[in-house]
Amino acid sequence: MPLSSSLQNYLSDLGLVVPEQPTIEFVQALQAEHVARYSFNSLAVVLGEEISLDLEEISQKIVTRGLGGYCFEHNKLTFELLKALGYDVQLKLARVLNNNFEREAGRTHRVTLLTLEGVSYLVDTGFGGNGPIAPLRLDINTQQVVGLDRYRMLAKGKGEYDLQVCKGDDYFTLYRFDSAAYTDADCALGHFYSHKNPQAVFLKNLMVTLKKADQTVALVNAEFITRDQQGERKQLVESHELLGNILDSEFDIALEPAVVEHLFIRFLAPMLAADEVGATS
Repeated sequence: MPLSSSLQNYLSDLGLVVPEQPTIEFVQALQAEHVARYSFNSLAVVLGEEISLDLEEISQKIVTRGLGGYCFEHNKLTFELLKALGYDVQLKLARVLNNNFEREAGRTHRVTLLTLEGVSYLVDTGFGGNGPIAPLRLDINTQQVVGLDRYRMLAKGKGEYDLQVCKGDDYFTLYRFDSAAYTDADCALGHFYSHKNPQAVFLKNLMVTLKKADQTVALVNAEFITRDQQGERKQLVESHELLGNILDSEFDIALEPAVVEHLFIRFLAPMLAADEVGATS
């Protein structure tokens, strides 16, 4: 069956050739190219834009317009392409923990579980700077090195699994997913919370990330962060002109100057002022 135009555009934009039979090498290339090209970001959320989960509109936003998005957009695009190409994929939802086990966390993250030749893999193209750039085998308590990062899975019982990334000398729990069956209707609930609830992290923070095998670049409010084999470097973004330059040059996102100034005043200026007060007190 031929691909829809939105999925064909996605495939062509990444420059990928579909093998005759499903292979893990194709999925690895798809995930790596996706997270290196299409930014994970909260721009549409903080600007109060309507965010559609219709596949055609996701493709237009991420692929055609290059505006990126967050997990419910990125991972749906990847899931639908793999499904259309004949891969055995299941939609899963996860609770984002970020090493905080005290608070209750809803299922606000979408991922894909892929099964190929009897092996199960976690595929995630929508988790930003801490997300993997390649499929991770569902091997319990086994270190998996992907790009600059080391990951492992833990079995929590009752069909639940934790994804962890190594930070320093210890592992940091990113999120917990389970083996239940989910549909787009379940995603709609998590998506609504994530971009409409005032307490949602995406509404309170400006975040933009691109991740390659040898480098991650991230804008988190007033900090521009670069991480590579030499370590991590942070730069304060102290003007709306610099913010606009970083969005354009690092993430290929060109916004109107008035929009950039609005973002600077809302998210960066308060943190810069707080840092200045802290430095002088």
